Amino acid sequence: MKVSVQLYSIRQVGDFEAQLALARASGFEWVESVATHELPPTEFAQALTRHGLRLSSMHASLEALEDEGRRAQLVRACAATGCRLVVMPWLPMSRRAATAAGWRAMGERLATLGRALAADGVRLAYHNHEWEFLSYEGRTALEWLFEAAPAGELGWEADLGWVRRAGLDPQAWALRYASRLEAVHAKDIAPDRADRGEDGWCTLGAGIVGWDTLLPALRPHCELFVFEHDAPADPAVQLRDSAAFLQSRLN
Repeated sequence: MKVSVQLYSIRQVGDFEAQLALARASGFEWVESVATHELPPTEFAQALTRHGLRLSSMHASLEALEDEGRRAQLVRACAATGCRLVVMPWLPMSRRAATAAGWRAMGERLATLGRALAADGVRLAYHNHEWEFLSYEGRTALEWLFEAAPAGELGWEADLGWVRRAGLDPQAWALRYASRLEAVHAKDIAPDRADRGEDGWCTLGAGIVGWDTLLPALRPHCELFVFEHDAPADPAVQLRDSAAFLQSRLN
């Protein structure tokens, strides 16, 4: 099992070096990056090595992936770090389709990118939020997108906190698409999220998503679990406690 942390969770703590230092001090051996954090591939890889960290996966925008030069840089960074998973994590409002056909078209675009990356030995996956579970013509956006992108060309980094926020069953959805499951984003929803900050998220295992049940159910289907918290009030404590929670249940 790989227990990793998405560095977006600690973007406020300082520069890239400070983020890596905190991730390592909190008990993580793996990190998921936001592209190369504006570093050339070799410098990016060296920074990870200096902190005793390995790259589990990398987030990269649709724009970066569709630009051949930028995609080549990402592939070089993957080669330098031994990373074999790139995740497209976010669609701005202007790119979110309003029809089933539009979501199918996005799936086709991602499948094309998946084939291009596969030629370089890199797997492409899609990361969801809650809007992929809106319904179009009787099916969710995620269903339309995956229908147009074969599993061999597009995997899934299932953010189960967002699935729960959409009002759905995280375990049912993760197991439904188990053949695509390249990674699980592990984030938790505070029980009293309407009355607190942190965008309603909390330390892993302290919320309502049900990770004590989810982790053993998903372990046979996935080897990468990535902790994420969009707005931690105390990053050091929340990373430490969430890493300990994951490691106690997966290792």
